[in-house]
Amino acid sequence: MTDTGPRRYEGLRWPDCRNVRDVGGLPTVDGRTTRSGRLVRADALDRLNDTGVAAVRAAGTGLVVDLRSPWELPGAAPHPFADDPCFRWIPFIDADRDHERDRASERTRADLYRGSLDRNGRCVAAVVRAIAGAPPGVVVVHCLSGVDRTGMLVALLLDTLGVRRPAIVRDYDRSHDHLDGVDPATVSVPEPGTMADTLRHLDRRWGGSRAYLERHGVTPDQLAALADRLLTP
Repeated sequence: MTDTGPRRYEGLRWPDCRNVRDVGGLPTVDGRTTRSGRLVRADALDRLNDTGVAAVRAAGTGLVVDLRSPWELPGAAPHPFADDPCFRWIPFIDADRDHERDRASERTRADLYRGSLDRNGRCVAAVVRAIAGAPPGVVVVHCLSGVDRTGMLVALLLDTLGVRRPAIVRDYDRSHDHLDGVDPATVSVPEPGTMADTLRHLDRRWGGSRAYLERHGVTPDQLAALADRLLTP
């Protein structure tokens, strides 16, 4: 896919995805904002109908990252971009460390997020490096419902870029509105306070989001490339 320049994504609709939105226009602590038309978060793209697939292609998409795990894929429809050079499958969950998960200690979604970030840093860093080095165009990141793995990843990116934390929390909580009316037994829905607690955990356990990524192998040059890509000058 070729880059045809940034676009505005207010009211973004990619039928039949439910939880799609641009991550532009969010304020940073140094007075900048995230750029519109650079990062889009979504639920599973195999739900897209033909109109939705055409909309993604028309957007000048440079990278599509599927965060789902292998066990989620056999029953799903084929990914519409699986044969496209823009597509990367990078599971968020580190299969080599998932045995460390203590489900009894993860009673809330915030508990789950804290444990997930602690276990899955290697995979998270791989996604961040892919975004930093992506070709020109929109980056689309998705998991199944666009809430948990996508939510953690996007929040981590935004926090690393210096986006104000109330704005990060509001962006995460918007998934609740997008998924209003969906059976919570079939998709995840945000729980109040989850993302604020998760960001505080990154501070306490890792010294912040940037330190977390650097500890897992993301270089300062890659973080600078990420800022150039996603922030206004």
